[in-house]
Amino acid sequence: MSHVQPKATAEIGHYEHTDEEKGSSTGPALMIDVSKETGDLDVAVEALKGQSLEFTTEEENAVRRKIDFRLIPLFAWACGMQFVDKGGLGAAATYGMRADLKMVGQDYSWAVSGFYFGYLVGAPINGRLLQRFHAGKTIGLNFILWSITLLGMLGVKTFGQAFALRFLLGIFESALAPGLTLITSMWYTQKEQPFRFGLWSCLNGALPIPFIVIYYALGHVKDTSIAPWRLIFALIGSVSFLTGVLLFFTLPDSPVTVTWLNPREKAIAVERVASSQTGIKNAHFKWDQAKEALTDYRVWLLVLQMFTSQAIGSVTTNFLGIVITGFGYTALKAQIYTAPNSAVQFVVQLLITAPPTFIYAFRNQKQMLMVIVSIVATAGTAILYVAAPTAANQHLRLGGCIMLAFSGGNYASIISMIGTNIAGFTKKQVTTSMVFVAYCIVNIITPQTFLGSESPRYHTGLGFVLGMMAAFITVLLISYFSMMAENRRRDRLAKTDERYTTGINNTDLLSGLRDQTDRQNGHHRYSG
Repeated sequence: MSHVQPKATAEIGHYEHTDEEKGSSTGPALMIDVSKETGDLDVAVEALKGQSLEFTTEEENAVRRKIDFRLIPLFAWACGMQFVDKGGLGAAATYGMRADLKMVGQDYSWAVSGFYFGYLVGAPINGRLLQRFHAGKTIGLNFILWSITLLGMLGVKTFGQAFALRFLLGIFESALAPGLTLITSMWYTQKEQPFRFGLWSCLNGALPIPFIVIYYALGHVKDTSIAPWRLIFALIGSVSFLTGVLLFFTLPDSPVTVTWLNPREKAIAVERVASSQTGIKNAHFKWDQAKEALTDYRVWLLVLQMFTSQAIGSVTTNFLGIVITGFGYTALKAQIYTAPNSAVQFVVQLLITAPPTFIYAFRNQKQMLMVIVSIVATAGTAILYVAAPTAANQHLRLGGCIMLAFSGGNYASIISMIGTNIAGFTKKQVTTSMVFVAYCIVNIITPQTFLGSESPRYHTGLGFVLGMMAAFITVLLISYFSMMAENRRRDRLAKTDERYTTGINNTDLLSGLRDQTDRQNGHHRYSG
């Protein structure tokens, strides 16, 4: 049976309405009227003019399926390819890059950090470009430039040249994850976003696996004038160039601009997301929203989540092969033994992002799910830190390495927290930039704690990661309970003040399209 959905759909805040609550409409079709609106409305309002705001469940599902088909495979492949590069650098280090480029002491760690220095520079610039211009083409152009820079690794002769190229790679990559975060929040509701973030980031774990097999084969290449580690960059760069061209011509911006939705489908795409009260897109930079992002403690808690959670990422990407080599395995076997980490990360990402989308009891439990997987990853780090590097502990330490991969699910969940909780496009863009600046800073700092003199055990680095994971779990708990407390406060106000109503009780048809922040819009509810 088809149910006609009024403006308030099931994706509002932490509420889930049954079909009976949705009911059916027997009155005249709801139409949007912006004639009395004087504020700076969301660009998506254009898609609603002249369209009924009522639609059936079947219509919404059909539109969502079309969106999934067009967006998720592209997002996942692009995100996976740029994660392949990080694993590729670790493989190259295992295959002789450090010796060929005469890297000594902390040189390799600085080469790793160079990428994040570039990301730090590029994040705020690309953040503004993503807001001002077509987001899909901004991402595609940066991806093409990223792939060309990656191919430049074929010709590097010195550490300085490698550092410079890694710096440029960081600048160009800084458009991808923030851009996909913003686009996902334009197209999906609060309920849908966690699993979609998990889907397009799960290839971070899955895609490196076939490349690891290829790296293993390249490691056996002997009769060639090109070192195997250079062939790794030739492979990744070539595939990435083709990917960049595809992204440039196919990635969308907001629902308003695409040609593969008809006017009715565009209206449904916009209205169902608007009901989540987080907005879609506004091209104007608003200083008051930027100031609010800088002064909102909830934003800083998200920044701290990214900062404290990603130190462990240096172990699972840039240093994993080196650490496993230190267990007594050959360089070739060490590459094969990194594959379980990728597989575990793939599975964990889906396990912690699917429940908040499909199971109502977990709708507001994203941060608690992160706590659980982080405890496992912390235990794995502790094993590596404590267990002596002896033959008897070889398999125990390898198991500890695999447990680290549980932390891989945190990245997708943290960026989904931005999309589902931060409203106001400028505030969301500034928050995204702040979060990824934190991502850069921790990835600059962490490699420097992995001292070359301590390779391959890296006692100082693992101790640093342990401390950061403990801090991450603490921040998650603070953020979760503060969001739930604010939701309860707004629920109490909603009993006497219609500005705080949600769901079918919210009769303000434009409440999610005025480009208001989550502080300004009382109808908004946080999704913990």
